[in-house]
Amino acid sequence: MAGPPRERRTRKPTVRLFGVDRVEIDSEDSWLLHAPPEKGEDQWKDGYSAKEQAKAWLRPGRPEVPDEWWAALADLCGEVDEIHGRPEHQTALDRFPRKRKHDLFACLRRSGEMTAAVGVEATACEDFDGLVRDRANAEAPSNKRARCNLLAGALFGHRVFDEDTGGILDARLAGHGYQAAGTLIEAQARDLANAILLVHQFRPRDLEAAARGGDRRGWASRLEQNATKLVAFAEDFAKAGAVSHEMEFVKPGTRLHVVRVETVLAA
Repeated sequence: MAGPPRERRTRKPTVRLFGVDRVEIDSEDSWLLHAPPEKGEDQWKDGYSAKEQAKAWLRPGRPEVPDEWWAALADLCGEVDEIHGRPEHQTALDRFPRKRKHDLFACLRRSGEMTAAVGVEATACEDFDGLVRDRANAEAPSNKRARCNLLAGALFGHRVFDEDTGGILDARLAGHGYQAAGTLIEAQARDLANAILLVHQFRPRDLEAAARGGDRRGWASRLEQNATKLVAFAEDFAKAGAVSHEMEFVKPGTRLHVVRVETVLAA
């Protein structure tokens, strides 16, 4: 049976955005008020990921899925008529108290039914949320080693640390972040077979022009590092099967797609 016409499948869905307080967002000001980044206004700056993500979703002066975002997902997700986006959404990862905070969590819907869960990691000239190996020296009573083992088990099927000594059991896995687990958990809570980790990279069009304009951040090295880390994670996860492994907080068999999107910052 022939599928729906391509223009129908790729037509941009309508968007609704909600703050952490469940209030609907319709402007940059309401985004900052109802879904502020962890450091509030100190982190809300042009050229930085928190504010640039908001600008991307509000380009026409109202909520709308960014063109580059939807171009990357349209074929993967099929027919979608609505997206509910939740900036700063938090997910309980395990038995430990600190939750995983998504830069944005998106629920893709068709005819009122959720079809895909998308966890967004937005970054400009910033590192991803630390690396697993950074937790190696976290001795008791810290739960960081145990959490890393739980997350590594869910994504790759085995531990990354000796929890008693902090010894690294898998050096390559220790070089990854662990952003993907929260998206898997959210997908499984909704009985979805697929989850998507989307890395949204913001960058200047001209790095030299940005430097001449006063932006002294190390864009070239950071962009290269972030791209390298993402490729390594995607390759290792694919080798591990590209699906979740059973742990006490994650069920097996959920497929995770890793997608990268790039947005060029306005001059």
